Amino acid sequence: MGNREPAWSLVVNGQCLFTMTDHYGIMPVHSRLVFNLVCIVLLILSCMAAGCSSYQTPPAPAAPPASTGGGNAIAIKNFAFDPSMLTVKTSTEVTWVNKDGAPHTIVSDTGSPAPFSSDSLSTGASYTFTFTRPGTYAYHCSIHPSMKGTIIVQT
Repeated sequence: MGNREPAWSLVVNGQCLFTMTDHYGIMPVHSRLVFNLVCIVLLILSCMAAGCSSYQTPPAPAAPPASTGGGNAIAIKNFAFDPSMLTVKTSTEVTWVNKDGAPHTIVSDTGSPAPFSSDSLSTGASYTFTFTRPGTYAYHCSIHPSMKGTIIVQT
């Protein structure tokens, strides 16, 4: 009998994972069955690990909008305030959220019932102001003066 080569081996990515020796030169039927089942299971597991499955994880739900206490949020996107006009009651907080890739500011125009001004808002940053006096508040972005908006505060 001497040194005989294995009758069969399971090799994946150059590594021998499983070897059966056959001292009689013929692989028994039950060994072939076990070998085939092991190969099928490994193939399925490899395929799943590699992402070959047609199943795809559903996308995560979108993040909820920034909470502003009363739902009075103004998005800064596409170099505009959205909405550009908002009507609120006195003592209402309004929050601006920068969704643009560029920095922006919120600055009240001269003549507003109460002045307000934000620092430069980077992407994702926000600024909140509480409107305590009734009136019409025109505002703009000091970096991009063509960006304008209006808050109307009612009693």
